[in-house]
Amino acid sequence: MASPKRLILAGIATLAIGLIITFPARVAYQWFAPAELKLSGISGSIWHGAAAQGAAGGVYLTNVEWSFRPLGLLTGKLRFATSSNPASGFLDADIAIGAGGSLTMSDVTAAVSLASMADALPLNGIEGDVSLQFEELVIKDGVPIEAVGTANIANLVSRYISPSPLGDYRAEFQTAGDGVLGSVQSLSGVLELEGSTIKLTADGEYEFAGKVLAKPAAPAAIEQQLRFLGTPDARGFRDFMFPGRL
Repeated sequence: MASPKRLILAGIATLAIGLIITFPARVAYQWFAPAELKLSGISGSIWHGAAAQGAAGGVYLTNVEWSFRPLGLLTGKLRFATSSNPASGFLDADIAIGAGGSLTMSDVTAAVSLASMADALPLNGIEGDVSLQFEELVIKDGVPIEAVGTANIANLVSRYISPSPLGDYRAEFQTAGDGVLGSVQSLSGVLELEGSTIKLTADGEYEFAGKVLAKPAAPAAIEQQLRFLGTPDARGFRDFMFPGRL
């Protein structure tokens, strides 16, 4: 026969588990959510819930759903498996909320339009479809401070260069020093990139730099735009550098 002490402990454990499972999601959001995560229309519990809409890192989302992963508590973080829909496409990721207010996204798989990321990145006049595969992406104060993964952009359009698509491009990102470094290459299209990189520091400063060449099939208007970059080298490549801040 179980002792009274064991029965009391079992009762406390049962109560604790019940509280965790039924803990309202809207209360957990108010207590623990970092500034980078905004949700509305919240329902369900911290264990399994949903939100009608929201934003993560500046990207607008709808049909947000999550399931709590309790083993994340062993690392001192609230961790969830999530799925959602940006303005177009989908976003699946494991999200961990740290005590310092950072938002860690792992096993990220997404397909979105660049237009849906306009509030998170300086993309005025730039269009296209992007697919993301990230092992890890850490966002703090609205800025990615760590990243390991790739971004593929299809049918890239830059209104500053040409109204017609420039082609398909790929960027591979990794954490480097005090920020994130991405190497960019052209997969197809009218522009050839060489030695092109995107550097992003933890304070939100970025720099996109490298060399660019208009391929023979490029419209004459694109070649004319590239002339503003200066004199080409012996192979026809021109240096470019575009700095800014998120």
